[in-house]
Amino acid sequence: MRLFPTKEQETKLAKHFGCIRFVYNHFLDNRVKFYLSAKEKQLAKKSLNYYDDAAELTKLKKQPETEWLSEVNSQSLQHALKHLDGAFNRFYRKQAKFPRFKKKNLKNSFRIPQFVRLENNKIYFPKFKEGIKMDNHRPVEGEVEFATITMNAAGQYHACITVEKFIEKLEPASKVVGIDLGVKELAVCSDGTRFPNIKPFRSLEQRIRVRQKELARSKKDSKGRQKSRLKLARLYNKISNVRNDHLHKVSHQIVSENQTIILEDLNVKGMMANRKLSKSIWDVSLSELVRQISYKAEWYGRKVLFIDRWFPSSKTCHHCGYINESLTLKDREWTCPRCERKLDRDYNASQNILVQGLNMKNMSVGTTESAECLGVSSVAKAIDNRLARKPNRL
Repeated sequence: MRLFPTKEQETKLAKHFGCIRFVYNHFLDNRVKFYLSAKEKQLAKKSLNYYDDAAELTKLKKQPETEWLSEVNSQSLQHALKHLDGAFNRFYRKQAKFPRFKKKNLKNSFRIPQFVRLENNKIYFPKFKEGIKMDNHRPVEGEVEFATITMNAAGQYHACITVEKFIEKLEPASKVVGIDLGVKELAVCSDGTRFPNIKPFRSLEQRIRVRQKELARSKKDSKGRQKSRLKLARLYNKISNVRNDHLHKVSHQIVSENQTIILEDLNVKGMMANRKLSKSIWDVSLSELVRQISYKAEWYGRKVLFIDRWFPSSKTCHHCGYINESLTLKDREWTCPRCERKLDRDYNASQNILVQGLNMKNMSVGTTESAECLGVSSVAKAIDNRLARKPNRL
């Protein structure tokens, strides 16, 4: 939800953002220095953990040169340490890259773990007892667990409220659908449904170029440069909002209408290596669409299956099985030499994806599984269905 703080509240929020950034960067630097020192001295303990950082933070707040840390919510500072500790744990498990230092001009955020209230179109939390005016565009359902306050590059403030609630599964549907994802059209379903690619970046690309030129020509550290930066940031923010809105509508419709959804396991990172298509692939955001379909299917008791990325779904005729090795990316339609049927490239691919998915085993409702059909290797791990054990967090 959008926040509309006063000038005084903006100053207090800026203090929170700055303190959180300082604590994160300070203890990230501490951990790096400790590791290098411990390695040189061959100490048994070579890394710090959250409890070491929390004890040091208490001492840091009492020092005269950093006593301003006491002006912000102490629990938010502690959560910054937990965030740092989680980043290191993901790095140790090889799930992410080495943690990086936070920058001032990018997205700023801090979390309020407790004591968050929403009343009279205002949000209340520690250090903001007077409340911050908000645009409550949708009712908050469930018990509020915590909130995250953010300020994007365009200078807009938002609050993300995390609640705990039970999500009711949808009534079982009888449809099974294969979906071909692409750039020309966002998604083509085996039942004939087509979802267009709205190209949010391409539609505003000319305006972005104008704003980028203005920013490049502005004087460094001037007020005009700051205004140009905000104008450019607002354009990018608009692109992101339009894209996310479209993807949520598409994913919701797909999950609502189909019981089993069959997709290709696309290597989007590898596809981005194509310099001629990388901008268009980034603009369509295929990975985000797959992510949304996956978690919404888990919520509502649907099933998502993935077939192997190397399966020639576009080159294979779904009528007779002939494989057209000469098919190129620019060929949107082709005629099968064997059965002489005229085929639409994307619709034909969705039919082949459907047939491959129907050969899969262990089709238990509410999970996302990998392909185990004829000629298709296992490409994705099963996602545990947690709905029966505990409520979902929104």
